[in-house]
Amino acid sequence: MRSLTAYQEVKQKITEDLVRGRFPMGQALPAEKDLSKELDVSIGTLRKAVDELVAEGIVVRRQGKGTFVAEHDVKRLLYYFFHVVKHDADKKINPRVDLVSLNSAIASKEEAIKLQIKEGSPVWRLINCLYLDEKCVMIDHITLDKRRFKNLTRTDFIQREGSIYQLYQMKYGQTVVRSSERLRAGLAGKQYSEWLGLKPNSPVLIIRRVALGMQDEPLEWRVSTLNTHQYEYFSELVV
Repeated sequence: MRSLTAYQEVKQKITEDLVRGRFPMGQALPAEKDLSKELDVSIGTLRKAVDELVAEGIVVRRQGKGTFVAEHDVKRLLYYFFHVVKHDADKKINPRVDLVSLNSAIASKEEAIKLQIKEGSPVWRLINCLYLDEKCVMIDHITLDKRRFKNLTRTDFIQREGSIYQLYQMKYGQTVVRSSERLRAGLAGKQYSEWLGLKPNSPVLIIRRVALGMQDEPLEWRVSTLNTHQYEYFSELVV
């Protein structure tokens, strides 16, 4: 096994502290001189480690204020994890999400693989309708490992403050930092056609997403069905 470099070890230690909750969301990390002394490394090594954490969206730098643990505020939701816009639109519209159902279930083979749990493990299954301009444009089918999200209720979702990812972070200490997605074409079944206001078997875009945490652990498995008649999937790469 390849050994870690000094900055990679520092990055790992900081990440482990974040996972354990030493630095809560929104809180500033210690000053560079204090953290480098604590970890017994140079300022340069510490900065390289923090640079990678910033690039991965785990922490954010605020000019003149320091480095803070990332929060899932509205801006982060819209520009990192929300990718639906109207055709030819030049800006994103704030989404509204309504919970259709939340049920206890056991993990299918695919769910178990995506969440890295045993087949038959207890899971939550949720169905959401996502609205833009008061029109349902996407259906999310979400699966969560019950061990990570104990005692989850409909009330948690309906009365949450902010986004679903904010709920994961604030109530359960599960922070989504990135996602891995695959897209495919599909046809809307009867129920999805009704929800999306489409004729049965209309073409739709299916987005299959695993949301990952600070240590690349899978936190959520989501299959989204998008009405592409007036809306499209948007992604912007920064190089």
